[in-house]
Amino acid sequence: MRLNHGNNDCWRDTLMRWLLFSVLLAMTSSLSAQQGTVKSELSASSVTLDESVTLSIFAIGVEGELDTSALDQDFDIVGRSSSRQINSIGGSNNQSTVSSVVTWTLELMPRKAGVFTVPAVTVGGMSSELLSLTVNEISASARRDVFVEATVDTRTPWVQSQVLMSVRVFQGIEIVDGGLSDPAGKDIQVERIGKDVYTNEERDGRRYSVTERRFALFPQKSGSLQIDPVVLSVSVPANAGQRGIFSSTRKLTRRTDSLQLEVQARPSTGTAWWLPARSLTLASNWAGGNTDARVDQPLTRTVTMRGVGILDSQLPDISIPAIDGVSLYAEEPVKAMVVDELGLQAEQTIKWALIPQREGELVLPAVSVEWFNTETGKTETAMLPEEIVSVGPAVDTGHASSALSGSGTEEAQAAPLSEGSGESVPPLSVDTTAELPDSTLAAITSERSTSQPDKTVTEAERTDTALSIENGNPEGSQLISGTDALQAQIASLQTVSNRWKLTALTLLGLWVTSLAFVWWRKRDLIRREKVAGKRLGAVRKHANAAYQSLAPLAAVEAACTGSDPAAVRGALLEWAARQWPEQSPATLTALASRFDEGGAARELIKALDASLYSRAQGASANTDLISRLGELPGHMAKAQAGKKRLIKAEKYPHTQALSDKAGRGLPEL
Repeated sequence: MRLNHGNNDCWRDTLMRWLLFSVLLAMTSSLSAQQGTVKSELSASSVTLDESVTLSIFAIGVEGELDTSALDQDFDIVGRSSSRQINSIGGSNNQSTVSSVVTWTLELMPRKAGVFTVPAVTVGGMSSELLSLTVNEISASARRDVFVEATVDTRTPWVQSQVLMSVRVFQGIEIVDGGLSDPAGKDIQVERIGKDVYTNEERDGRRYSVTERRFALFPQKSGSLQIDPVVLSVSVPANAGQRGIFSSTRKLTRRTDSLQLEVQARPSTGTAWWLPARSLTLASNWAGGNTDARVDQPLTRTVTMRGVGILDSQLPDISIPAIDGVSLYAEEPVKAMVVDELGLQAEQTIKWALIPQREGELVLPAVSVEWFNTETGKTETAMLPEEIVSVGPAVDTGHASSALSGSGTEEAQAAPLSEGSGESVPPLSVDTTAELPDSTLAAITSERSTSQPDKTVTEAERTDTALSIENGNPEGSQLISGTDALQAQIASLQTVSNRWKLTALTLLGLWVTSLAFVWWRKRDLIRREKVAGKRLGAVRKHANAAYQSLAPLAAVEAACTGSDPAAVRGALLEWAARQWPEQSPATLTALASRFDEGGAARELIKALDASLYSRAQGASANTDLISRLGELPGHMAKAQAGKKRLIKAEKYPHTQALSDKAGRGLPEL
């Protein structure tokens, strides 16, 4: 699990490095090149059982690997880091001595309460000194500040069935950062479900912020199985009323109780596939329906199997049935997992393409899947009932076309009515071998020789044909009727064609217009993004410059309010690096020289440097100097009055609000 590291750790590590550098520099100055030593120190001499303690090991002039096996008896190493520094120290005859300092930082978590002797660790065959640590029991009030609980929905699950586990973190104080481990156990498969849920709850008259995380556990073996404790590791402020980026923190560890499961073995069901679930359903549907089934026309049937409280890997494959008179093709099954209030839900979807090969009724056999109901403890069967599909004949496109052509011929051969008598004329019997009259033959020949569709019948031809009809020639009447129908059909086709051309041109114009708009819009957005990027970069540059000049002075003021001269030294050198980025002073002596001779700021900085050197040799702290450090920011402001690079924190009260916001609230675990 990825932990969220707060800003406090970064600033604290920076100050610690400066402090260690000063101490080690003084230590190495008293050692010769031939000597080597290994030292160790604890961050605290007394902690509670749920707190961690930091053990720092310094190997000065010693090369080798760190051996921490002696610590394993009483402590858990929950964090580890290392660094190396090379120091060059001037000696007699203008000769310099080079010494390496390797630092290991171990974060130890005690396993039980009591008074312990922290054993020595070795580096390259050299051992460190022994240290003493007192581990106290956790008080009842402190234990209720932050605690974690774990529950399961059942203690007697069936093998390979789902067990829902809920882990809840109760937060009564501010948490800077932290992490929560996942549940684990031998022969138990764990799946995290859903996102964290944040609520509020009252316990024993105290209000808590609650973070709940859910898991689905699947025991893979019957018998007694143990769920290991879930571990919560958080960092909280060392002092409840102290906040800000320089406030110290302490690490707390909370554990849930281990949970015992009595897993029931698989009963004798007689089925080959073991499928324990809360529920299982089968459903099917037809794409476009199956009421108009035809021979050689494919039908698509989708079958879906859904199970609650199981993994998708537990779902069995649905067998493809053999159906007489049907060609059946199945796609690869598609599996998916979703989460609901009942836990995991698995789904499997398979599509069948059915192509009927004969007319009549086709019987689709029932589809069934046996499964074990973990709620009732009984074997059940999910089933799709038998279906009957009525299949019609295949659609004969060639027969339909000939039928349409034949009907047109019959209409052309229908006998017209006599206008004079109202009696129907008998149907015309066409003899293809008979010799046609000259006038009719000439008209048919003229019609067949027409190659252009827009050619019309002349008025003279219409007059001749009309006289032919008056003389009792029915072929002329049929010729006029057929010619008019042909011309009407051609005109209709031309109208439809013109409409489609107009529609196509309109759509083409709209498409070209939309492309041009999209191109213009994209180009305008790119231009706007470039302008906005330049403006944002300028704003960030100015804001960063102001903050970089402001933040170090605020750090100096914060450090001077404490009682740690080493922290003040680190803040001063950080401030100096911001004020003089090109030629920043590396020591307090160099920094003091930047202030006026005889000034209060210069004298205080020189006194601070001397105090730190005496602390490195084991001298007691200068109480008077610590009380005077609170005046240092004011003296620095006066000494630097009129210089543009100094920005006073009092002019920017919002920076303290920014510092106060650091580390608030429960981070995402």
